[in-house]
Order: sequence, then C-alpha cells, then structure tokens
Amino acid sequence: MTTNTQRLGSGLALPLASLRQIAFLVEKDLRIESRSRQTLGLVTVLGVLIVTVLGLGLGAQNAMTAFSATAVLWVAYLFSGVLCFEKTMAVERNDAVLAALLMAPIDRGVIYLAKLASNLVLILAVAAIVTPVGVLFFGFDLTAAPVAFAVVMILSIVGFAAVGTLFSAMVSSSRLQGGLLAMMVFPITLPLVLVSTQLMLLTFRDHVAPGGTGLGVLIAFDLIFLTVSWLVFEWVLEP
Repeated sequence: MTTNTQRLGSGLALPLASLRQIAFLVEKDLRIESRSRQTLGLVTVLGVLIVTVLGLGLGAQNAMTAFSATAVLWVAYLFSGVLCFEKTMAVERNDAVLAALLMAPIDRGVIYLAKLASNLVLILAVAAIVTPVGVLFFGFDLTAAPVAFAVVMILSIVGFAAVGTLFSAMVSSSRLQGGLLAMMVFPITLPLVLVSTQLMLLTFRDHVAPGGTGLGVLIAFDLIFLTVSWLVFEWVLEP
C-alpha cells in the first residue's frame, strides 16, 4: 500500500491500473445497488417527501421564487445525501468487505475515489428525480437558465459528496451514524448551500449568468475538499 508521500511524489495523475481499480469498485457498488435497490429507492422517496412537505409549508399555490425553490431542493439533497453516504458505507462494513478491501493491494485513495464516484452517481440520480418534482409541483421555472442551474448544482453536489464520503467513513463504525454524520457534514457544506442559492437568485431574479467570485468559490471548495479528503482518507478509514 502506498503512502500519501509516495502518491504526491508520483503526481496527481492516476495510473491506468488505479483507474481500472476505481472502475471495478464503482461497478461493484452499482451492481449491489441494482440488485437490492434499497439505497436509491429510499433516498429518492425521502427527497420527494421533503420537497412536498416544505413546498406545501412555503405555499405551493404560487410560483416559488428562485431562493425558496433552491432552498427546498437543497434540504432534500442534503438529507437524501447523508442517508446515501451512510447506506453505501454500511455496505462496505457488512460481512467484512471493508477489511478485505484494506488487505487487498489497493491504495486507500483509490477506495475513496471509487466510493465518491458511486455516491455521486446515486446522488445525481436522486437529484434528477427530485428536481423535476419540485419544478413541476411548485411552478419553479427553470427554462430561463437550465444549463446554469445544472452547472451550479453539479459543482455543489460534487463538493457535498467529497465531504460526505470522507466523514461517512469516519463515523461508519459509530452507533450515532445518521445523526453524527449530519452534524459533521451540514456545517461544512453550508458555504456550498449559501453560494449556490445566491447564484440561483442572481440567475433567475436578476438574469445574471453565474460566474466570477461565486462560481470560483464552488470550484475552490471542490478542489480543496477533494484533495484533502483523498489525502486523509488513509487515516480515517479503519477496518
């Protein structure tokens, strides 16, 4: 198993063998999910329920503003995402799968990137279902800037998944998994929520394309937490 110093010395580009390992692990996770269909189904239902309850509470009879609609969607993304992180990491803990992975000749950074990719696929799938529900049910018009909405939300979800994947590994052996994970992830991802919501407000209310400082904050957040999580995953992951 390589160390962080060796990984940094070899550069950030992953060798072809590592890419194959990542693809293999992601395929494993998605194959398990396709057979059980527990995680995706559960988090999707949770996301739709959150959008419905909060939307009704805010008043669904009128078209929602960009701020309130984005806030409602983010609440659904956050809670669904935390549940997704917890469930996918629990799969690795079951039947000593994680212990087997740690004994295999696989770098722990590869395990992190594979788990991150699996979580991203699931969260984006949930967002692809939850977002149209919010748009259709509450009259939030995305036609003015659908590409801008997608870019901002995808960048934000990448950062959210980077943080969630790391901390889910830290708390996966704890009995306080769900509550503890939420308490750790939500404060850290608050900048993503605030910045993306403000960008959506500027885009749909003021008709200003996202960019400049706001978009730079999202990209910087992603790069910082992807790098840090990749480096420290070796120490937080325990069999």
